[in-house]
Amino acid sequence: MALAMEIPRERLRVGRVLGDGMGVVRRNLVLCLGLSLLFAGLPRFLVQFTAWRWLAGVEQFAPQRLMFAVMGGLIAMVLAAVVQAALVRVAVEDLNGKRPAIRDCMSTAITVLLPAIGISLLTTLGAALGLLLLVVPGVILFLRWSLAAPVLVQERRGVLGSMRRSTELTKGSRWALFGLWMIVVVGAIALE
Repeated sequence: MALAMEIPRERLRVGRVLGDGMGVVRRNLVLCLGLSLLFAGLPRFLVQFTAWRWLAGVEQFAPQRLMFAVMGGLIAMVLAAVVQAALVRVAVEDLNGKRPAIRDCMSTAITVLLPAIGISLLTTLGAALGLLLLVVPGVILFLRWSLAAPVLVQERRGVLGSMRRSTELTKGSRWALFGLWMIVVVGAIALE
């Protein structure tokens, strides 16, 4: 009869996460920038440019505006899922000492695209509902599920399995995750 040993979990250290993340980007700058530009920057520019040109003469509350906003949001969500999955794969490969290849990253992103969209929808809706009830439940849900997409890419557990695993992985480290997200949000605001 084997005794089950509890393996001590290492606590999340924000400095290490930021350092590892910046190291991955520095070592794979062209790949990370290329994926981000191709699946985030360029489509965002095209949507905004098209909206500016096409909707310039349309009334503010016209059905065309609503349709364009919904379609733009759906396209942005799909492209965000692709770029997130591809960049997670870049990080996993790099941190495992391998050289990430664009073909492998894109193949992984396409393979998990539908579950990644499902995770995006469920986590966004759950966190938004929590924010509507009170801000704190929304933040807690967001932090619990913040690793669902990386878990999906690496462990392929499906939508709900990845969300459960994310909850397990973030347990005990949510304050550190909150601090990390605050750093990311402040940095993003400062860059705009």
